[in-house]
Amino acid sequence: MRTGRREAYVCSVLQLCSERFFGLAFARSFSCEHCGVEVSLDAPGTTHRNHCPSCLWSRHLDRNVPGDRKADCAGGMEPIAVTVRGEGRWVLIHRCTNCGRLRLNKTAGDDNVLLLMRLAALPLTMPFVPFAADPEPAGNGNGNGTKPRKPRARKNATGEARPA
Repeated sequence: MRTGRREAYVCSVLQLCSERFFGLAFARSFSCEHCGVEVSLDAPGTTHRNHCPSCLWSRHLDRNVPGDRKADCAGGMEPIAVTVRGEGRWVLIHRCTNCGRLRLNKTAGDDNVLLLMRLAALPLTMPFVPFAADPEPAGNGNGNGTKPRKPRARKNATGEARPA
């Protein structure tokens, strides 16, 4: 047997054995359930790829540790934000559309940069705290919603009211 054929045979036997005995399949890609793009698992910068580089959506696969694939939910995970770790590494924040759980996911080198920038700028476009107060709040125009006060008459040194 040639060397190339022997390696292919050994790989196919290992794959068959692991599929039968451990229930594992050696898939090298997956299809994104959100946008339908075929995604390669070999991505620069990550070892447990489970998000689409095109739309950044993921599936709820991991329960506790990245790569454990023990989650029962398997719902779609929407990218809701981006954060930056101390070493400058960008991390996606996903929220499961079924159970609501939040998960962190390392970005990969082939992720859609435009979508990453859009997620990074999202807090600036939709702030939690308003930048400007309402210019005319409800009430009678004095700013606190109560009746305006009448100005007090000033008194002179003798205690009599001065004309205004």
